[in-house]
Amino acid sequence: METIQKIVAGIGLHPRTGVPDVGSVRAARQAAWLASRTGAHVTLLHAAWAEDGSGPVELASKATEELEELRELVEADGAKAAIRIAEDYPWLALCRAAIEDGAELVLAGKRSVPDRGRRQVGSTAVKLLRKCPAPVWLVNPEHDLHHRHVLACTDFSPVTDDLLSASAWLAAQSSGELHLLHAWNLTWAEQRAAADLSEDDYALRVDEARTRALASLERQADALDVDPTLHLERGDPHVQILEKVEQERPDVLVMGSLSRGGRPGFDVGTIAERVLPQAEESILCFKPKDFVCPVS
Repeated sequence: METIQKIVAGIGLHPRTGVPDVGSVRAARQAAWLASRTGAHVTLLHAAWAEDGSGPVELASKATEELEELRELVEADGAKAAIRIAEDYPWLALCRAAIEDGAELVLAGKRSVPDRGRRQVGSTAVKLLRKCPAPVWLVNPEHDLHHRHVLACTDFSPVTDDLLSASAWLAAQSSGELHLLHAWNLTWAEQRAAADLSEDDYALRVDEARTRALASLERQADALDVDPTLHLERGDPHVQILEKVEQERPDVLVMGSLSRGGRPGFDVGTIAERVLPQAEESILCFKPKDFVCPVS
């Protein structure tokens, strides 16, 4: 995370007034927070495209002025920033910024929804998460940008190396706490064979599986520059993640997308797809290095 040099933040504007929405302002401020610590350049990208997808639209009369004020705000936070207007779907313009311009991180504001029963991530954000080759950070509009509690989810796949390193760095920058979560269970083969085991043998298999998972989690923790709190929970990963989020209320939830299953460009991954719509918190998602972007 500390080596990032190019950041793009998606900016949504009110079609009549040209005023940036709350989530976009918060995403821009989060980008500035990061850039001020890494020396990265921030591009504030607005896609002038009709919400119904019918095509490009004319900017509101004060849109340019509003964008310039936002750029000045970002620079006041200690970052270098520029404005770009694109005539394309917002998610596609952001993906192209990652592909053609080499943006190493894409930020956008999350939907501000008061109750947990409604979807927390809008359609543009979902497409961005599914298709963008760069890590995507969806920022909670109500977050104060201090990362006092970072919850990183690991399944020990290669993508978690990057996300754990980034999580440790984020926590350190705010003198915050880093928490690592791994959800474990017996393999399907072990669960099917359970009917033929005695109660004692089954308990032994469970204990061995937990011991292996704990050893792997501790190895990942030992490789970090900070001392994290470890959470080892048995059960379905998406259930355990949501329960831990409910208990811990982290400032940012860090996950690997497409770490297990999933079709590039069609879903984020079997676990992440179930978590993202329900989590109110800011979410930072990493793609595996062999991710194939459908846009390219």
